[in-house]
Amino acid sequence: MSETKKSSFTNGLNVFVNKFSNNTFVKSIANGMMMTLPITIVGSLTTIIGMIPGLPEIVVKACSLGTSISSNLITIYVIIGISSAMAREKKGDIISSIILSLASFFVLTPITAFDIGKEKPAMAFELTYLGSKGIFVGMIVALVVTWVFAKMVEKRITFRMPESVPTAIAKTFEAIVPAAIIFIIMIMISTGFAETKFGNVHDFIYTNLQTPLESLGGSIWSALFIMFLSELLWFFGIHGSMVVGSVIAVLFTTQAYANMEAVAAGEVATNIINSFFLDAFKGPRALALAVILVWMSRSEKFKSIGKISLVPSIFGITEPMKFGIPMIMNAVIFIPLTLSAAICVGIAYIATIIGFLPVISVNVPKNLPTFLSGFMAAGWQGLVVQLIQFVVVLLLYLPFMKKLDSQGVAEEKANLENQ
Repeated sequence: MSETKKSSFTNGLNVFVNKFSNNTFVKSIANGMMMTLPITIVGSLTTIIGMIPGLPEIVVKACSLGTSISSNLITIYVIIGISSAMAREKKGDIISSIILSLASFFVLTPITAFDIGKEKPAMAFELTYLGSKGIFVGMIVALVVTWVFAKMVEKRITFRMPESVPTAIAKTFEAIVPAAIIFIIMIMISTGFAETKFGNVHDFIYTNLQTPLESLGGSIWSALFIMFLSELLWFFGIHGSMVVGSVIAVLFTTQAYANMEAVAAGEVATNIINSFFLDAFKGPRALALAVILVWMSRSEKFKSIGKISLVPSIFGITEPMKFGIPMIMNAVIFIPLTLSAAICVGIAYIATIIGFLPVISVNVPKNLPTFLSGFMAAGWQGLVVQLIQFVVVLLLYLPFMKKLDSQGVAEEKANLENQ
């Protein structure tokens, strides 16, 4: 490929990816899901503590409560996060958007009668619709309702209040007309679906959309492809993790929360491929590369980059090396760059299916130090798997980095001779 064609292809790819990652809906999903991170991590910590043998019964119950509240109500947190992210993107009223999104979601969620004995049946929402099973409906409702609400306000489909009315009061009245229209439409949708064989929107979406997507998300091949794609984008100078973040949220998140719910209910987690698994076992690639640079490079340039990158790499930060080596558009290290994450996920997957690594059901912060994250996610087995990944990545990068290092030494020698 000529330099002109290569430049044209790279520019075209950059334009496409920028359009995708800056799309309002994609950004809202990625940023909104990020807002749920604190509660899921706290819930995961209670899960980890609850699994410690020999704890008093009261502590186990307290931990189970923490896990349940974080996982069984995850759809509510997702709605709040995505609705606020979308409202921020559209410069709309955040609080009104969240309230309207939640109200719309509850209108679409069936209320079930439960027989609790001699008393009258209790009417309640089933937790299953508020947990992992309701995530897709929650995401759709938060995106659509917030977007429509913002559009109606923008088009002035509202009460026109006199300028003398204080802004806070005027905003409240402005929300009445669009809120009423959206709310009535949601009631009509809910009533209409009640007459179908599905009975409600949740079961319709779950059958026709969520289940096929979960099958795709549950596939190791789709996980490996996403890992490869993320690093391939980095090769072209595009922040791959940010681009695929929303895709991972759609394909792999429900399986993660289904695992949390299962553990909270005292059952066994079964979804091997999930977002928690991918976050924890993409592999200690940054640390392996930094070690090569520091201890195996003869070039002063690469050794210096390694020293600067060593501490950030412990926390999984690769930018100093990506831009310092550089790794972007560097054909010499194309293979280890694009394959290392997929290989690491493959190692963790094999370790799981042979029964060595437990199915991951807890969420650990992405930037926890390497090896500690593996231990937090899966105990000593997680630590061992990350050590294996570290050695494999180190061996994968080594021959390619030796070639780069030789080039660096030759350049430095030539520079010295020219001085």
